[in-house]
Amino acid sequence: MPHDQVSNSVREKRKNQGLTQDQLATLVGVSRVSIVAIEGGRFLPTIETALRISQALDADLHALFRLRGAKK
Repeated sequence: MPHDQVSNSVREKRKNQGLTQDQLATLVGVSRVSIVAIEGGRFLPTIETALRISQALDADLHALFRLRGAKK
């Protein structure tokens, strides 16, 4: 599936919690570069990484990642 079909609110949720990209990366177990790419929509995380981001941000997976144009 093309990356342009998936949007995310990781950056917004991370900032709302006062976390840096570095801090989130450490919590998730990935590099800061990976977080930058995910937030920018240039990289789709594996389901495991998406779940770890969800857990680290204490946010529902569907609140973080969604298909563009999908009904809510």
